[in-house]
Amino acid sequence: MSDLFDILQERYQALVARRAAGDEAGQEEFLEDVRTFIADACQAGAGIADLDQRSQLRTWMRFLADTLYDATGAYPDVTLQPLARGHLVRPEPRREPQAPPSLPLAWMLLGGATTVVIAVGLFLIGWLSRPPQAPEQTPTPAPVPFVSHAAVGAGLAPDGTLQIETMADIFCAGTPEIVAQLELQRIEPDTQWRWEVQRGDDVVVAQPATQWGSEASTLTIRSLTGGPDGVEPGQYELRIYAHDQLVGSRSFRILDAPARAFKLQVTDVPRPAGDAPGGRRFDPGVRVIYLTYDFEGFCPALEIAHTLYRDGEPVLERVTPWSGETQGQAQVDFQASGDQPFPSGDYEVRLNISGQEQTRAAFAIREQPAPVETVPPAFGDVTLALGVQPDGTPTLTLPDAGFDWNTKVIHAIFDYVGMTDGLSWAAVWTRGGQEAARDEDFWDVDADGTEGTRWVTYQNERGQVLPGGNYSVTLYIQNVAQRTVDFNIRYYVPSE
Repeated sequence: MSDLFDILQERYQALVARRAAGDEAGQEEFLEDVRTFIADACQAGAGIADLDQRSQLRTWMRFLADTLYDATGAYPDVTLQPLARGHLVRPEPRREPQAPPSLPLAWMLLGGATTVVIAVGLFLIGWLSRPPQAPEQTPTPAPVPFVSHAAVGAGLAPDGTLQIETMADIFCAGTPEIVAQLELQRIEPDTQWRWEVQRGDDVVVAQPATQWGSEASTLTIRSLTGGPDGVEPGQYELRIYAHDQLVGSRSFRILDAPARAFKLQVTDVPRPAGDAPGGRRFDPGVRVIYLTYDFEGFCPALEIAHTLYRDGEPVLERVTPWSGETQGQAQVDFQASGDQPFPSGDYEVRLNISGQEQTRAAFAIREQPAPVETVPPAFGDVTLALGVQPDGTPTLTLPDAGFDWNTKVIHAIFDYVGMTDGLSWAAVWTRGGQEAARDEDFWDVDADGTEGTRWVTYQNERGQVLPGGNYSVTLYIQNVAQRTVDFNIRYYVPSE
């Protein structure tokens, strides 16, 4: 086999593989490479003398010419150039010059030549009178099979037969099996063919070579079956061979992330990706509600259902077979019927994937309540007492003469209004003008509300009686004094 023929064979096999891959983006470049190959193969006929190789060249050119004709409507010239004379004519050996024969010898030679001429003439007359023979027939080369259609899909037909239910190139995680549909052209029933499925450089499943065995050109096969968790994620390629020559392939991918949706947001206006979530309450007059959510693991034809509920009843639903990217952010809108605003009420949106709920979000549409008049935070009058009841009622209040010398604890009871979360407040006790104790904190509305009654306590840490003297207690909000009360504890005077 010549080097030129080997090079052309490699180029032809590469073109057949590209044709089977069906790259539409590079179609023009592929057709131009086909034209170049046909032109080169025509010229190569002048240098390839082997009859089998010349026949194979004609077969290749006709096959690719059909491909070019199907795509452009123009059939190229596939005439194989005749073999150059240098490959057929063999030079005669050179002879040494000889002396002319003598005269008698010359007459003898002349007579012999005349006899030869007469014999040749008689032979030609007999040969020309024979009936013509049929020209020698060039053997017809065997057709070269090729895959004209290859599709992969998931699932079986509803009746359980081996048919593709959904065709795609990307499949969700957990897909139980992959079914392939092949259509081969120019394949004879006795053709040896086989297929295999590769992931990376590894062959994960393969069918041994066997005869085609059918006149039909279309075949459906179960090409890949998974375990309990479905087909293992990864990038796969289905490859089809005829006579151990690659005649077609199809790539597909199994996703590794399960399909899920998250970060569901509800807004009354479209928001770009990454914007803050919408509110939980909308004013009356809203005509369109937008749902925005993140997703991953989505595959083609995956059923995504978006349902809008009002007061617990479904009012709108959008079911969409997925046809976008495998991950990202999506937005769906609900529009009120009749171009009227949505009525007031409590709403909820739910997102389901293949019948399984993924996420939900609640919101309301209602009239805004009347603004509440705000009351600035303040403390009321302070009452000093030796005791206090749970409801804030003082007992044994400050007598006019002051507290007795054996007093151990004093309660300062006060009302408050307009308090809010996080307000700093304090109660400072002094004796003789010097600070004796301080209580500081931040207001907790959950514990004490915005208005009510509260008290603070002054006592000795050891439980001893308080020393006599002049005292005061001052209440602060945000370091601003609110109320101050002075009082006295009498000194101990022993009896005489």
